[in-house]
Amino acid sequence: MNALREVLLNGLDKARMLETVRAFNELFRYSGTEAGEAAVRYIEQKLNEYGVAYEHCEYDGLFSIPVEASLRIGEEVFTLVGDVYSAESENLKAELLYDAASEKKNLTPNEQDVRFADFRGRIVLTWDSKGAFAAKARDAGAVGVVHICATKGDYIHHSNIGQAWGTPDLDEAVHMRFLPSAGIKRADGEKLIKTLKAGTLNGILSVKMNTGIRRSSMAVAEIPGQMDEFVLVSAHYDSWYEGITDNAVSDAILLEYARLLRDHQGELRRGVRIAWWSGHSDGRFSGSTWYCDSHWRELNERCVAHVNLDLTGCKNSEQIVARTVCSEGLDYTGKLIENYTGRRPQKYIPMVRGADQSFFGVDVPVTIMLKYEPIAEKRLSNCPSGGPWWHTPQDTIDKLDEAIMMRDAKINMELVEDLANAIVLPVAVAEFSEDLDQRLTTVLKKLPDAFDMRPLRISWKRLQNGLAAFAAHVRDGEVSDADFKRVIGRLVHTVYCCRDRYHQDMGPGYGVWADLARCGAGYDDASLGMRTMMRTAFMRAGNRVCDELDTISDYIDRRFK
Repeated sequence: MNALREVLLNGLDKARMLETVRAFNELFRYSGTEAGEAAVRYIEQKLNEYGVAYEHCEYDGLFSIPVEASLRIGEEVFTLVGDVYSAESENLKAELLYDAASEKKNLTPNEQDVRFADFRGRIVLTWDSKGAFAAKARDAGAVGVVHICATKGDYIHHSNIGQAWGTPDLDEAVHMRFLPSAGIKRADGEKLIKTLKAGTLNGILSVKMNTGIRRSSMAVAEIPGQMDEFVLVSAHYDSWYEGITDNAVSDAILLEYARLLRDHQGELRRGVRIAWWSGHSDGRFSGSTWYCDSHWRELNERCVAHVNLDLTGCKNSEQIVARTVCSEGLDYTGKLIENYTGRRPQKYIPMVRGADQSFFGVDVPVTIMLKYEPIAEKRLSNCPSGGPWWHTPQDTIDKLDEAIMMRDAKINMELVEDLANAIVLPVAVAEFSEDLDQRLTTVLKKLPDAFDMRPLRISWKRLQNGLAAFAAHVRDGEVSDADFKRVIGRLVHTVYCCRDRYHQDMGPGYGVWADLARCGAGYDDASLGMRTMMRTAFMRAGNRVCDELDTISDYIDRRFK
């Protein structure tokens, strides 16, 4: 361990972190509210105290906070939790329909058509809480959605049915049409399913929301290094209720990073930029998206890595796995995780569409978000972090484990220090290329023969050859941060995203080569019209991917051949 890293790890002050957690424990930090703004004032007060320079950011976001919701069946009233962006309703009367197909996965297009055929005019009881489902239910004529919380016990997790990533632009406004949608606890949902099997039920659905454009603040600390390039380290400060593990602990850890790195900034090769986002939960990542839009040029030119902290310090989370864009190689995070937990992850977990991953369009070559989880026998739910209190009023200070908080603070500090001070960015080019090749082969094998995949194979083979040459220059230390951004960062965007670099993708999830994979799902069982649209989508996706792969190959040819 180098001397600076040892000083930083030993300097992490648990008492300071707990002070921040306790301060945030008194604030329901919803974006654009007084409590949310109080959290920003606290962060900035501490940054001033530590002598850390920062930018105070303000933006207008579309935020949505549930107020109250209920479903009345006869004389019985079931308590619900409205979804972010749900439409409002007052005493909406309709027949209740159970969406039995929501118990299944990977439905064909024809099965989906059958599924939605009976939704018109009904309140749909379902296990599906995703925004894509809510939009399809609305288009099918459903008047409301009540989704069942899968977690056993007295829990209803807050959900978000927004389809636009961040505050929508003019072209995305069409996707901001919603129906009343809310969650119900599992026992109540199962009771209704059982009753529905015996006969028809009529319900009265009421959902009240606080949705609108509000001004929200964020603090972004700047610790300069010897180079212009910087590592972005981030966490969201907005919360549901006290939100201690989601995400007050991470906010406290970042304040400690700011204090310590400020004291040692002269020893940093790259700078470190530390951001506390709003609009994560109540605005679908509005804060980080706004920041990317408003700081696009400098991020595109200078940001070389993004480390995101979410759900740290959570009790029972004895093991850690790395969710990353997979460019750094298994050993990089694997060895680090093994040092802290004694357990070494054995496979890549590609990045998902969540946790303010809003920076794929600015050519960031390394993105890491560690996941903190219980061991299998101690897992209490399938929620992130394994705790059933996620996104509920039960996410309180008793869910904090101080020893795990310190572990999570230290392991992420090691990552940040290494990324800031590495002579050559830790990118395993050959391993990344091989992993992408295997994933592309799997995707193409599942696509119908009607799709012409030859151009993709040609462009990818050319880039593979280029990456091999690039890897040789990396080994010789002849590659700059700018080169990594234009090769690996641009490749990350190509394989993870569907839209261009200036827009955020719509919909729920990232996935490696997902823009190609989604084009052929259920092709053989689809109607002629659907197959025609799939072929069109594939040609357009293929053109985009080929063009971007060729652009990267051209750059390698110019610089390294």
